[in-house]
Amino acid sequence: MSPISIDLQFSELMNQLRHLGAIRFVMMGVCGAFTIGLLTAHYSLLDQCNTEAIERALHTRMIGIIVVILFAIFELSASRQYKQFADRAEAIEGEDGAVFKGKKVRLLGPVTLMSLIVYALLLVVWWFL
Repeated sequence: MSPISIDLQFSELMNQLRHLGAIRFVMMGVCGAFTIGLLTAHYSLLDQCNTEAIERALHTRMIGIIVVILFAIFELSASRQYKQFADRAEAIEGEDGAVFKGKKVRLLGPVTLMSLIVYALLLVVWWFL
C-alpha cells in the first residue's frame, strides 16, 4: 500500500476544517430552533394555569438548560478538533506555506468565544425564566 502524499493529506485536512466550520454554524442554528420550540412550549404551558401544566413548564425549563449545556460542550469539542486539524495542516504545510503563515489557531479563538457567549446568554435566559 502506497503512502498518502503530503498534498493529499493537506487537502483532506483543509476539507475537514471547512466541514467543522460548517458544522459549528449548523449547531448554533439547531440550538436556536430547539430554544424557540421549547420557549413556545414553556409559555403555552404557563398560559394554562393549572398545576400539571406548571410542572411541565418546569420540565421544559430544565430541558432547555440541558440542551444549551450540551450544545456548548459540542462547540468546545468541535473547537478542539478544529485546532488538532489546523495544527496538523500547519505542520504539513511548513513554514513556507501560504494558508497558515502568520496565523495562530487557538482552542478558544474568537469564533468559539462568541459562540460560548451566545450559549451563556441562552443559559441565563433559561435559568431566570
